[in-house]
Parts: sequence; structure tokens; C-alpha cells
Amino acid sequence: MFLGCDIGTGFTKAVLLNEVGIKATITIPTEADPRTAGKDAVEKILKTAGIKDSELKSSAATGWGKSYFPLKSKKENLINCLVAGAGHILPSCRTLLDIGAQQTLAIAINDRGQILEYRQNDRCAGGSGRFMDIISEALGTSLENMSDLAIDAEDKVLITNQCAVFAESEVITRVNDGKPVAAILAGIVDSIGRSLITLVKRISIQDDLMISGGLAKNRALVKFLEEHLGKSIQPARPDPQLVAALGAALLAKEDYK
Repeated sequence: MFLGCDIGTGFTKAVLLNEVGIKATITIPTEADPRTAGKDAVEKILKTAGIKDSELKSSAATGWGKSYFPLKSKKENLINCLVAGAGHILPSCRTLLDIGAQQTLAIAINDRGQILEYRQNDRCAGGSGRFMDIISEALGTSLENMSDLAIDAEDKVLITNQCAVFAESEVITRVNDGKPVAAILAGIVDSIGRSLITLVKRISIQDDLMISGGLAKNRALVKFLEEHLGKSIQPARPDPQLVAALGAALLAKEDYK
């Protein structure tokens, strides 16, 4: 068995591989405590798989909190893990857009699975998963409902602020002005989408294009990106949040050979 763990600022993800494929996965909130999150993720995924840590042949950790991973393991670069995971899911992937809780990455990949170039935006939560979390809390709606509301909106209220803090204030003002929640959410998708397009256009975009991270589950955002980039975009499967953890597990397996 091979274990990969991605300890991010928002969520901690773990993937357990056997010789055939994925044996088990787990996703839990990090809650600003990477040490506890890493420990809990290991315990839960081993329990789910019904094995002990002594049965692990190798493990690897990546992400913001990788240094707190409780098992003896190799610490892997996040971008290398994302590329390894993306290549396993979609071997023809040449462009990867990963939207994390705080950091967004656009990565160009060649046909040998090597990184050609990348760009990142981690200066603030704008254009990231945390941006959407803040807006969800401000509007009192779940993340699951936000996509459906936005995609069915008949109108769009433009949100001018890219900063998550100021955008939250602007959203509250729009609500107080009586603007429909669906229209506000459509404006949020527009704001995030334009920020992501600016980032991804800083690299050479080639087909096939994959999107990973929590916001890859937002159908309205994926549709916006496809329309404005003029390209089909495939959300990573089976779960867009697991790409880096899967990549870490694959690199652990590769190192064991």
C-alpha cells in the first residue's frame, strides 16, 4: 500500500493506493491545525481500508502543512504532485488549472509529463476557494447550492472588488439593495472566472485542459471558463480535490521501486 497526503490550508486529503489502483480516499477540514489534520487523515484512511500503518510500503506528503505529516515520509513539491496526479487521471493533459483554498496554479505540461512553465497567484484569497467560502458565508447559502443558483441566474450583478474582504462587503451591500442572490452569485462567478483567465493566459494553453481543486466542482465556473477560453475543460476525476494527494501517492510508489 502507498499513501499520499495533501495538507492544504482548507482541507487535508489522503489517497491510499494498492497495486491495482485507488483503495481508499479521505477529505477532512484542516481547520488551521495541520498536525492534527494530518494525524486524523492517516487514522481515518487506514481504518477505512482496514489496514495498519505497518502495512504501508511508502508514503509521501505535500501541501502547505506537509512538514507536520505524522508518518516518516518523503515531502514532495505540490506542483510535482499535481502534475503526477493529473497525468495519471488524464495522460493527454497539457494544461492544469488548480484552485486551492488560498493559492491558484496554472501549469503547462509536455507529452512526457514534464512541467514546461507555471504561474501562481497566492497573494490573497481572490480567485481562490476561500473567496467562495467567504461569499457563501455572507449570503447564508451552501457551497453546493451556489453553482446551481449561479448557472440558472437570469441576470448578473457585477462585483468589482477582487479582494475577498472588500468583495464580501460589496456583496452585503448588493443584498441590502435588494439584488437577487442568484444574480449576485453569477457576478461572483464572473469575478473569479476573469481572475482565473488572467492567470491561465500567462502560460501557453494547450489541449487537453484539466481543472482541479474544490472550485472545479462548481459547474457555473467551469462553464464560464470554457466559454471565455474557447476550450473544453475536464474537472479531475474521481474528485478534483484529490489530485495532489493522488500524485503524492504515485510518487511514493515510484520511489519505492
